[in-house]
Amino acid sequence: MKKLFIAALLFVGMVSFAQDINQKPAQDQQEKLTPEQRNEKRLQKLTSDLNLDKKQQEQVKQLIAEKSAKAEKFKESRKDSKTPPTAEEKAAFRKQMDAEKAATDAKMKSILTADQYTKWTALKKEHKGHHRGKDHKSPQERDQAHLQKLTTDLNLNAEQQKQVSELLSDRSTKMAMLRKSRRDSTAQPTDAEKKAMKKQMEADHKAYDAKMKSILTTDQYQKWTAIQKEHQDKMKEYRTNKK
Repeated sequence: MKKLFIAALLFVGMVSFAQDINQKPAQDQQEKLTPEQRNEKRLQKLTSDLNLDKKQQEQVKQLIAEKSAKAEKFKESRKDSKTPPTAEEKAAFRKQMDAEKAATDAKMKSILTADQYTKWTALKKEHKGHHRGKDHKSPQERDQAHLQKLTTDLNLNAEQQKQVSELLSDRSTKMAMLRKSRRDSTAQPTDAEKKAMKKQMEADHKAYDAKMKSILTTDQYQKWTAIQKEHQDKMKEYRTNKK
């Protein structure tokens, strides 16, 4: 299993290309806000959606601040941790999260009127469904969307579309193997293994680049590499802002 885990990790450096290369920067903008600014934005939306009065606004503001503080504390604790959580720790965390959600629900119910509470629960359900539909596409759906984007941006012909589609499908299979192996593995790779992974990733990236170069025309390849660089720069900026 450890060998499977290592083999799968060799492709982690290529994951970004399998994502939508022109992803909207809304999440980037959200990450640039301070916790206080996010809290205020959330309060304003709830005030508008639920028609909160002054007293309710103060109570909801305090509740949002408490939840935000806990979230920041958890983020910092995970940042400092050098080992992944055990199965027991994950189970305990899920149990704690369920308890926190139940407590928040009870507090909101005590703050809101019956009609407001009904609307609030409906808004939560709607948001959850929208988030799942937006962010949890199947690998096939992501590949198809990616192929359509590349077809438009690079003006791919029918034969090129077929070849790129096969290449994307192959990468998705490897990514699925990566996710499964990471779920199944409880061991962290050693420094030597990490170095070997990095070296293999670079070789795999070159091989992938060569395949794309053989499929595309010179002009298409130049445009593709420019798009890749733009996407990598966006991802680098996102990671920097997230720290």
